[in-house]
Amino acid sequence: MYQYSLDFFKALFMQAIAASEPNDDLEIRLANLNQETLESLYRNICRSLFAKDKLVFSTMLAMKLLELKDELDAAELKFFLTGGVALGDKMPDCPCKDWMQEKQWGEVFRLNKMPAFEGFLDHFIAEHETYKKMYESSTPQDFLLPEPWGSKLSKLQFMCVQRCIRPDLLLPAMSNFVNDKIGEYFIVPPPFDLGTIFKDSTPIAPLIFVLSPGADPLNALEKYGEQKKK
Repeated sequence: MYQYSLDFFKALFMQAIAASEPNDDLEIRLANLNQETLESLYRNICRSLFAKDKLVFSTMLAMKLLELKDELDAAELKFFLTGGVALGDKMPDCPCKDWMQEKQWGEVFRLNKMPAFEGFLDHFIAEHETYKKMYESSTPQDFLLPEPWGSKLSKLQFMCVQRCIRPDLLLPAMSNFVNDKIGEYFIVPPPFDLGTIFKDSTPIAPLIFVLSPGADPLNALEKYGEQKKK
């Protein structure tokens, strides 16, 4: 269920061409086609993903689009995914050992080495009491960082900072990132709807339902069948 063929993507693309809104202006037509293709891809693949993986897929889509536009810093993405690699450099003493683990302090130290975060370590040391409030917050993804960093960081850069302080609540931050980059449509998984599934299907490919224990789609199928007869 996590493997997709080239024919699958070709079929989605052909359906998007037919379903996207026509326009005589080439730029508008291409924008409509791109949006319909992206939404169709998300909608169809989400049907075969476990709930825990849907936001990850949306984030991957957003990251890939930024990469295609040459707007994604590979080093920042790598840090967000891994927290950087410790090289044995001597680190200054952590000013907030009462709430920050050594692993997170090491990530703050490595974050400071990236060009966009030059000077962040000194700033963090000076403002560590403010960052403690972020650590204690139940919504760290919405925390306003002290200036000048609050207004200069991108959504991805903010997630790098949050990874250092509250990595346990990165999912809401990822939702904010996806919403900012490609829209709210991609953070709300589409509900199960037979009409939409039938619309996206073709006469030569079967629809396969993977059911959890106790699930029975028979009534929904019969009801939809009756609707199609009318």
